[in-house]
Amino acid sequence: MLDHAVGYRAVLRLPEDVSALDLSDEELRQWLRSKHRSKRRGTLESADWDGEGDVRLGKSAVVSVTIDDDAHGARRRLTRFVETNDRGTWLISVFALSSRSNGEAVVIEAGMLDVEPERAIRDVAPPRIIRNLLARTVVRDGAAHLTSAPVRVDVDDVAALVAVIKDAERRVPVVVATSLSRDTDEVWQRTIADLTAMSVGVAATYVVTDAAAVALAAMLPPSHRVPPGRVRTFVTDVDLGLPADGARHRVLGPATFARSIRGGRVALPLQSLHAEGIRKHFLGHELPKDVRRGMRLLIDAESRRIRDARISTIVAERGETTLATGGAVETRSVTDTGTTEATVSSSVESREPGALSIGLKDRVARFVRRWLGASNLEDGHFDALDSLLAKAAGEKSAYEQLFAEAGARETRLADQLLALNERIDELELVAASEAQDALDLRRERDWLRTSMTSEQRAALAIVPDDSAWAGPESVRELVARLTPGDEEHAAFARVQFTGNDAGPLSVDERDPIGRYASALWLYVRVLHDYAEAKAGGWSGNMHMYLTNDDGPMGTRCPRDRHASTESDSVLQNKGWRQERIFTIPDSAGTLVPKEMFAHFRPTHRDTFAPRMHYFDDTDRSGKVFIGYIGPHLTNTKTN
Repeated sequence: MLDHAVGYRAVLRLPEDVSALDLSDEELRQWLRSKHRSKRRGTLESADWDGEGDVRLGKSAVVSVTIDDDAHGARRRLTRFVETNDRGTWLISVFALSSRSNGEAVVIEAGMLDVEPERAIRDVAPPRIIRNLLARTVVRDGAAHLTSAPVRVDVDDVAALVAVIKDAERRVPVVVATSLSRDTDEVWQRTIADLTAMSVGVAATYVVTDAAAVALAAMLPPSHRVPPGRVRTFVTDVDLGLPADGARHRVLGPATFARSIRGGRVALPLQSLHAEGIRKHFLGHELPKDVRRGMRLLIDAESRRIRDARISTIVAERGETTLATGGAVETRSVTDTGTTEATVSSSVESREPGALSIGLKDRVARFVRRWLGASNLEDGHFDALDSLLAKAAGEKSAYEQLFAEAGARETRLADQLLALNERIDELELVAASEAQDALDLRRERDWLRTSMTSEQRAALAIVPDDSAWAGPESVRELVARLTPGDEEHAAFARVQFTGNDAGPLSVDERDPIGRYASALWLYVRVLHDYAEAKAGGWSGNMHMYLTNDDGPMGTRCPRDRHASTESDSVLQNKGWRQERIFTIPDSAGTLVPKEMFAHFRPTHRDTFAPRMHYFDDTDRSGKVFIGYIGPHLTNTKTN
């Protein structure tokens, strides 16, 4: 089996009257025929094969088939298609499983060779065979319906959708998208089909019409609702009775859509980002026991087939040297003087007297009996022994290669494990830091409570935040709130983002649960309230605002989360200074470069450690411009 990173896996349970082996074989062959060079953009020279083995379909494409049926009537087949192009080497694996006890199932995996798992999850698209299979037959996961296109939900379908959301048996996430209005129902359906193109087969997608939106909202608690224009992904084990459970089911807002729709189509980066969490959820969960066992048996059978084929190839390459092929062969005898003479013979019995001693002949006979089980010594036995030794040598060479490959795989896995452990260590440090911040805030709160009189406490009663300041679900949504457009936030009057989407996207990929987005949004509010204070006549800078307890009222963050400038090592390095130059609009609206050394840091505990670099322009325009949100820029620790 080729060592590869799996970026996509779909488990399809088929109806009892549909053969998993036949249907998957038909669709795979049909898909590969569409790639024949006679077709537009085709690359394959052939799309036909028969039985087990490896078949080359083109210059850089191979299909391999492994069959593993058992005596109990279970049928299993693994078909892999490997193709190399200018973007890399791609591997599609189709596991077809059929048994009387567990029914019909097809598992389809797609991956890439020689890449990290994160890249495979991001770059691998669902194979076309997935859409074709879902279009041909009904596939369900619990109560959820897996389809090739989103399912439309009208008023009469709302109760069934809620049942799907609550279903404890389903394993796939459920994506629910609510239309903005009746006029946008059809456009919304197409938009969601675009958005979920990278998660076909691994999520059940439902588009709620405007007419059904009210009924759905009435059947879901506030913590789990899907407001118009939003897309919510419900993972498994939904608990509608627990408000805190709502945080597990991420919401994608219209602000993110506004920045990612080009020409009526959803941009590929957003498709990949939305599908990434779904795929990780699916890849990270254990497979059903019967599916896992069937796949394991097929992989073991494939390993045996590949090993045997490799041994046969090595033996064939070495060539078979026979001692007798119907003609004369050269033998050697030891003379009394110790010299070696060449004699010619066609059989052991016709050798010259003295060519083989009795003792040597007995040893040869015992050798033949031991390894061939033959009682009488014949010329053909030497050919058989030669083949046996050649095969043994071939097996040794093959096993050495297999052990070397296994060692290389073990090294790669060890590196991946080390990286994961380092990431866990980083997260533990971040969690410890945030826990300490929370403890410090509680201590400060308790001290204030004990120090203040009842009248003072009443005068400073805490008023809950306006819902308008609710945190974004992602950094990309945060960015959308701070840029001009229909979805701009009230904060835009004082804080504007002028950077690009690459940094925010990388932060979201690193942190799919949105922890960084929440922290960065706090800093946006700090900047907003600071700019408001400046507009109100207060004179000072951000450092003074954060450190002066007698300063103006407004949102603040822990002081160590802000840096007014960079370290000397950065300031004295021309290249590193250049990295921190971003643009802001001048009075005429023209973008001009500015050095942005001041920044906020959600954490300083890891090398990724996202940063928010800004330029304080409050004295001129009354605004603060954020030029960069993304991974830590280069310094002595990241270099």
